[in-house]
Amino acid sequence: MSAFRLMAIVVAALVLIVVVEMMRRRKLREKYAGIWLLVSIGVVLVGVIPGLPTFLSRLTGVQLASNFLFAVAAFVLLFVVLQLSTEVGHLEEEVRTTVEEIALLRCELEDVRAALDERVTGAEEQLLRSRS
Repeated sequence: MSAFRLMAIVVAALVLIVVVEMMRRRKLREKYAGIWLLVSIGVVLVGVIPGLPTFLSRLTGVQLASNFLFAVAAFVLLFVVLQLSTEVGHLEEEVRTTVEEIALLRCELEDVRAALDERVTGAEEQLLRSRS
């Protein structure tokens, strides 16, 4: 077993352990863990089956296995960026909605305070009139 294969297996195993541990501690949600589990399994397969990148590159018509691996890595990163961009857009919408709700609640609170102040002022005036 070559040093590269051994390193690929060790790195993939570490990624797998870290992802599972982060999921267990609820630091990483399942929808994000899926892509990292697939990546670590892919790296393990490349480490265990050394001819796999060459076979897949020939199957897809890519001349060099390294170019195939580079393209796969680029697609994985593009997928992660797309997924995270979608999530950021969703979170921005939630923040905007929450800010609007808070603004409406503040307006209602100010209205209630103003009405309460009017009642208190009216009650104080009535009390002063009744004492006079």
